[in-house]
Amino acid sequence: MRIMRIAGSALCADRRGTNSFMPAQRVDSFPGSSLSRASREPHRDVAIFALFVLLALVVLGPYMSSSNEPFTGEGSTSRQLGYMSVFIMILWASRVGENPRRLLAVPLSLTVLLGWCWLSLAWALDPDIAIRRLGLTTLIIWTIFMVVRQLGFEETFRVIRWIMVLVLAANYLAVIGWPAVGIHQVTQIGDPGIVGDWRGILQQKNFAGAMCALTILTYVLDKRQQSFILRVGVILATAYFLYRTSSKTSMGLLVLSLCAGWAFTKYDVRYRTLLIFSLIVALIPVVLIVHAHWDQLVAPFNSEDALTGRVQIWPILLAYWHDNWLLGAGFGSFWNIGPFSPVYRYAGSESWVETITSGHNGYLDLVVQIGLPGLVLAVITTIVLPLMKLLANASTVRSNGALLMAFLVFCAGHNMTESSLLDRDAIVQVFLMFTIALIHLETRPPPAQRPLRRAALRGQSVRHAPSHA
Repeated sequence: MRIMRIAGSALCADRRGTNSFMPAQRVDSFPGSSLSRASREPHRDVAIFALFVLLALVVLGPYMSSSNEPFTGEGSTSRQLGYMSVFIMILWASRVGENPRRLLAVPLSLTVLLGWCWLSLAWALDPDIAIRRLGLTTLIIWTIFMVVRQLGFEETFRVIRWIMVLVLAANYLAVIGWPAVGIHQVTQIGDPGIVGDWRGILQQKNFAGAMCALTILTYVLDKRQQSFILRVGVILATAYFLYRTSSKTSMGLLVLSLCAGWAFTKYDVRYRTLLIFSLIVALIPVVLIVHAHWDQLVAPFNSEDALTGRVQIWPILLAYWHDNWLLGAGFGSFWNIGPFSPVYRYAGSESWVETITSGHNGYLDLVVQIGLPGLVLAVITTIVLPLMKLLANASTVRSNGALLMAFLVFCAGHNMTESSLLDRDAIVQVFLMFTIALIHLETRPPPAQRPLRRAALRGQSVRHAPSHA
């Protein structure tokens, strides 16, 4: 029996790859641990179930709103209880009671960013609404990082792939069986051409477009343990649905993200210094060209219909930021907070901008909430640092790194025309947090090297302990 167990473990290790972690081993399976595999299996299964429920809530959460009054900031009790239940499940699966340090799953940089957001509640225009929104955002982020640490890369993406296929099937079922639900039937303010665009079970066609693009990225770049026919079938079906959503942002970013993922497979970490220098050199003529031809470049945006009306929203956000550049309105305290919203003062009387609930730009929406320091901290934490860690790590599996690079590029670019950055359970926000958590996991040194690395950082010498047969 012992020989069979050893052979089974070797098979799993070979199947998962040398740089991936067994789900049960990722938490506390270091030498000397007394936990048996049988005692860890229920915890792993609960973590998988928690991830399924989390992603299901992300897809269906917008339909769980309990408020019939728009623009009042009312939340959904059932939605909040759902995410709280998932968090409790992952707490049990992680066995936090045995070691409370397992709660420290979120990296320091992201913890500091969340700390600044919580500090902004001190000057928030509506603290009650802001606390609910930031509480849900923090809870979801913490849950994602704990799930990823518990399951590891492959198990996490195995669940994500299943959810993507189920959502795709449900999207087609909604379009075919219930077109009144699966296809936009009425115009929306700022987007009159939306009628006829597919959305499936998602609330809006841009959400469906983002989900389709992320699905294609996953099935193109992650080829392990999937049959060729299944991969091609999912990619083609998803590509057609993406086309029918008419989500131009997701279509364009899909191509850019695929190129970024492919480039990562050719990237050699030894050339990172040369790469950074080359990018800086290439940026100089770009800046000069943009400066010389600025009027011609911005001319297309002078039309009120440009980018489906977004150019009418952004000046309002910039005007508010100009008057409140340091602190902003406080987290979650600009849009959809009732009569206290600054949009009513800055948009002018009878402007259609008063009837929307986001600025369709995640960076502008964030700067008007938590000010310039908060935006800089958010960009560094969610984009710059993960990108640098991914490019600087030599041990990351190429296929894993390519997928994470593609996801990071897509999520960062998507926030240029849609708002999701630090926005509770928005689809792109959730996948951005999964991306950061997986980058954090993939770029961590192996357990055996961590004491050496900590000692090196302290400038201490380390004696190698004798190995035991």
